[in-house]
Amino acid sequence: MSDFSFGAPSKSKSAPILVVGWPGLGGVASSCVRTLSQGLQSESVSALNPDPHFELEDIQVKNGLIFQGNLPKLIFQRVLSASNQELIVFIPDTQTMDKPLDLARAVIRTAMSTFGIQTVICFAAISGVLEPEEEPVVRFGTTDFHSGEELAKAGIPPLRSERIVGLNGLTLLAAQELGLKGICLVSEIPVWGLHSPNPKATRSLLRTFCSLMSIRLNFDHLNGQIMALEEKMAALRDAFSNEAGESWESDNRFHNESEIKEFESPMESLSKAEHDELENFFSRAKFDRSQTPLLKAELDRLGVFKLYEDRFLDLFRDLS
Repeated sequence: MSDFSFGAPSKSKSAPILVVGWPGLGGVASSCVRTLSQGLQSESVSALNPDPHFELEDIQVKNGLIFQGNLPKLIFQRVLSASNQELIVFIPDTQTMDKPLDLARAVIRTAMSTFGIQTVICFAAISGVLEPEEEPVVRFGTTDFHSGEELAKAGIPPLRSERIVGLNGLTLLAAQELGLKGICLVSEIPVWGLHSPNPKATRSLLRTFCSLMSIRLNFDHLNGQIMALEEKMAALRDAFSNEAGESWESDNRFHNESEIKEFESPMESLSKAEHDELENFFSRAKFDRSQTPLLKAELDRLGVFKLYEDRFLDLFRDLS
């Protein structure tokens, strides 16, 4: 992937690249920028004023005395990689729910005026139908056709039809508005680990990023975390699978083989009660993502997951 122009060494000093990772699904994007900051030589060089974008939400109490709480930190760090490509890494504490596009625009304008950046790279995560043991696939979204061609030549597939909701997506829109190149590298994470930090997705994203940028970064410190997470997700998956299997066997004790239609499709085989129960599962999962493993197990038990796959994945389109 050494022919990727963003990371190619040059005798002339190239413009710094802004790298952004807002907290989101699985903590993946923010973990990427923090790992870059800690794994490479970095220094804090600027900060964005949080006052116009955040309001105080708490107070602090020390020895009975009340103090004003803290606003989120929005820090810019300068990182110089071995390829001599200067990176400006933006490390925010949190996202804002109030006018997030305004905050994204402020980040881009500050980075342009302070550091002269011309390219923005973001990270994000989406839920995918993959097993805990599988390596996540990294895909891209970009603001311009030329960058898309380069990424495709580097062996990275494009996102086909996804939504990147939140500031990891809106930062690209703000960059596009100001005429900058923008790229988002997106990793899948299994449905079994939506509410846990996902170091495996972090590693996949950073491996891709570092390859594009000709950067060397050690990921050994993530191995133990990855193994522990895989075991946790696999145990959760197996528990739901066993529970679904037992329910399936119990249900089928009351059916005679002669009552089963040989050519009956999965959708036709659903009773009204089963269909209504699935609708209840989808309704609960829409507002409570902890219900999604239960929904997945029920879809598998009924043998209709493929029929509902797009609708199931739509539950996670907004999580980035």
